[in-house]
Amino acid sequence: MSAKALLFATSLLAAAVASGPAALAQAERDAKISFFMFAGSGSDVVPKEVIADYLKKNPKVGIDIVETTNAIIYPKMVTARRTTPDQPLVHCGFFNADTINRGDADDMWETLNKANIPNMANTLPSYARPEARGVPYQAMGIGLLYNTRVMKEPPTSWSVLWSPDSRGKIVTFDNDLRLVGLVSKLNGADEKNPDIGFKLLSENAKNFRALVDSNDALKNLVISGDAPIAPWFSSVSDVWIKEGSPVGFAVPKEGAIAFPIYMAIAKGVTPAQRAVCEDLLNELLTPDRAGRYALVTSSIPLVTNATLSKEQVENPILNPAIAKNAVQIDFAYIATVAADWRDRWAREIKLKMR
Repeated sequence: MSAKALLFATSLLAAAVASGPAALAQAERDAKISFFMFAGSGSDVVPKEVIADYLKKNPKVGIDIVETTNAIIYPKMVTARRTTPDQPLVHCGFFNADTINRGDADDMWETLNKANIPNMANTLPSYARPEARGVPYQAMGIGLLYNTRVMKEPPTSWSVLWSPDSRGKIVTFDNDLRLVGLVSKLNGADEKNPDIGFKLLSENAKNFRALVDSNDALKNLVISGDAPIAPWFSSVSDVWIKEGSPVGFAVPKEGAIAFPIYMAIAKGVTPAQRAVCEDLLNELLTPDRAGRYALVTSSIPLVTNATLSKEQVENPILNPAIAKNAVQIDFAYIATVAADWRDRWAREIKLKMR
């Protein structure tokens, strides 16, 4: 072989090596994505830290941060999926239990590749999604918020919702369909047989002082003592307690309702965009990141090896035991019957409050 031919062959070999797995991996990290995170309450802190660190290591990557609520962004994502299915409005990010299940019906989520997100192995199996269409990350427990000045002892059971002793004492969000599922499950039925839940809440509709549509409205009624009990989120309750509000949070003996949040990748991403999303999800699932996210948002990690602070271990509102022992509501099924349930809520509960 001539020197010229040898040089040419050597060049081809070098090119082949350069186009191998290492080069491919680098090429996959040359993409632009949009990442959705919840706005406020510290929900942006850890994701922004992860994104900043990632961009330093991957300067060719572009990441647009979208901060709002699932209620605002999700309908826009569905519209984009229908009109430009290969151009997702959001490529990956955080989605609550209601939204992630609606996304199943709307065919919104990619099945996650566990080999590319190895930290998925360290999440609670009881919260796993069908066909890995998303990965569990954090949870809030819905328990009973109560006014500590009005109530000498904390409520101990969910039965306070349908007890005759609770007339005019309870405030909750309008159309809180989770309660129908919960009451049904605790009285021998389930979400697919909700009649007992509607019956008990209807017969005791006067227990509800008000049905509200904002956090502030609920908070004001509980703090004033006008409605000293509310089914409410552990994370928000922890914030209000730390603010010095005269409230406590009780986990009923039957368990809190689990309200998880997930991370997911939207359908329509390119292989390069998917690789970036997988990297970000895997990093957020590391013990330190998962534990810190839980701490700054007063959430409960669904990552089993999350690094916990002393406060998280000792504070019953933040302890992972809430998630492990929680009542699991079938949000996926409720999403399919929500319109009918809202009609029943209006007729059988709301009208009978008067």
